[in-house]
Amino acid sequence: MSTMKYVIKFSCLALVIFLPMMLQAQSKVGTTAGGFLEIGVGARGVGMGETIVASTDDVSSLYWNPSGITQLPGGQATFHHTSWIAGTSLNYAAFAFNVPNIAHIGAQIYIFDSGEMEVTDIIFPDGTGENFKVQDIMIGLTAARQLTNNFSIGGSVKYIQSTIWRMSASTIGLDLGMQYDTPLNNLRIGFNISNFGGEMLLTGDNTLKRIDLDPNSSGNNDGLLANLALRSWDIPLTFRLGMGYTVFETSMHRFLVVADALYPNSNDPYLNVGAEYGFNNLLFLRGGLSQLLLDDAEGMLRLGFGINVMDRIQADFAWSDRGLLGSTNMVGISVSF
Repeated sequence: MSTMKYVIKFSCLALVIFLPMMLQAQSKVGTTAGGFLEIGVGARGVGMGETIVASTDDVSSLYWNPSGITQLPGGQATFHHTSWIAGTSLNYAAFAFNVPNIAHIGAQIYIFDSGEMEVTDIIFPDGTGENFKVQDIMIGLTAARQLTNNFSIGGSVKYIQSTIWRMSASTIGLDLGMQYDTPLNNLRIGFNISNFGGEMLLTGDNTLKRIDLDPNSSGNNDGLLANLALRSWDIPLTFRLGMGYTVFETSMHRFLVVADALYPNSNDPYLNVGAEYGFNNLLFLRGGLSQLLLDDAEGMLRLGFGINVMDRIQADFAWSDRGLLGSTNMVGISVSF
């Protein structure tokens, strides 16, 4: 089967799944669970405006586009820490390696943690003496393969869990991605479908309430234990279509421009753009704009840099403007083996 046939089949599958979402007339802002899944990881991709679906080629591809790990000649591991809003944090760790003549295999874990907070209520506004925290976890396994010299495909299965105090919800999500080196010199395109899966429903004893079915009558049972009915919510399904174009590349200089169009089920469609300049494969400067075309976007500027040491160790930093919420920082380190 030719490369073009692979691309056509993948594109048709994506359209069948996502055309209804693209054509929806009303935005669904704030109507999904597991929102941490939409916070980009990998300081390189974030520093380029969260615009890397076509050009990702390292272990952070497990998040952006699982087919990207086919660009790894061997193995790579990474760890990234994000200082997020209001004292919360996100930590991401992943590794991927090549099994010759079979596939590239990878695994990842992504954790959002609010830190300890005091439980308060009307009677005890200064605290009840109990503590709680919010924690979200994603654990994923990935397999990818380069089907031709120009075309690669990959997929991930992910376990997603959200916990708040004594309540939790979980589900399974799937990612599917591809990258294609076009006949046009230095132009690569990419597709990615992320978080295609089930809904999440919080369960636990925090919804238990004692009620009196007939408060106007005496002598009845006024302490019946009832469970508040909660509804389930979709996870943040997103379809990304992107391109990456290497404007020039010499032994000392490389300049890459990228653009992604995103179609999420939790917001209106929007556009991300970015660029990366590399000097001597040693120093990398990055910048980009995220959430273009969104009327209510809060902070669009992304900046970052990276340092490559002996082609083995890479340290990266990314800064993100979050509008009224301030700014966030991400640091990461990757080791090739």
